[in-house]
Amino acid sequence: MTVKIEGDKVLGIFIERPNRFEALVNIDGSIERVHVPNTGRMREMLFPGTEVILVKSQNPNRKTRYSLMFVYKNNHLICINSALANKVFEDALLTGKIKWLNGKIKREVTYNNSRIDFFIEGEEKTLLEVKCATYEENKITMFPDAPTDRGKRHIDELIKAKKEGFGAAIVVIAFMDYVEEFTPNYKIDKAFGEKLKEAYDNGVIVKAYKCSISVDEISIKEEIKIYF
Repeated sequence: MTVKIEGDKVLGIFIERPNRFEALVNIDGSIERVHVPNTGRMREMLFPGTEVILVKSQNPNRKTRYSLMFVYKNNHLICINSALANKVFEDALLTGKIKWLNGKIKREVTYNNSRIDFFIEGEEKTLLEVKCATYEENKITMFPDAPTDRGKRHIDELIKAKKEGFGAAIVVIAFMDYVEEFTPNYKIDKAFGEKLKEAYDNGVIVKAYKCSISVDEISIKEEIKIYF
């Protein structure tokens, strides 16, 4: 019931982020350019002097030898690899950790003009989007931490799917273990928050979960409250 983090782990000190995809990290006195597997801003976490955990790539031909996988924030470990959120959700579905939904799982399906993360063929045919949340204030996790036109477009598609008779759901995976609530990040993208509330009001299921986190594995821990 966990997603394993493969590869050797290395402790580093964050220096700066010259672009969305790369960061400079001090590893034992050596400056290393590393991959950042998250396009969010993460400015509340990634500032000079922050301790981070890197994972060494298993691909010898890759441009960067390491990926920035975890950040320490107030002694809490936060995973920033947004690509793992779908794996964590699917693992929870397959192992029965999530009980409100079941059926045959299809990933990356096309619906109208968008690619949706999951299509679940069970008692009800359900289109489902997963969002990875790494932003936190006062034990409240939020999404997004950068404006997302793509996110709003996907919500529109889910509202449409619901009206056309499909099941529709949005699941927020908070990659930290200490948060208690989720709310849309209106300060960053007010339109996204309003769109998420519209989806909820139109019968789209919206759920949020926090995770158990270690440098070796991640799994859904429990559902958390949502407010709009």
